[in-house]
Amino acid sequence: VKARVPVLNGDDDPMVTPEQIAAFKKEMDAAGVDYRLIGYPGARHSFTNPGADAVGKEFNLPLAYSAEADKESWQTMLDFFREIFR
Repeated sequence: VKARVPVLNGDDDPMVTPEQIAAFKKEMDAAGVDYRLIGYPGARHSFTNPGADAVGKEFNLPLAYSAEADKESWQTMLDFFREIFR
């Protein structure tokens, strides 16, 4: 992988275990990937989707929108794009 990779994850996402995060980091490090993993405290799966709460409730899934994590992750992505496309 030659591209830089931003990884934005909800820290309270029960669909992604700490073991999976550790394995991902180990794999990326071993491959020499230039990545940045950012975890958003309190954010669950689908934290950028304003409709996540309703879908989670309808299908009994651990989904939840987080306005704060959505805003922060959007800014992180914009900053990343500004940096790589300057």
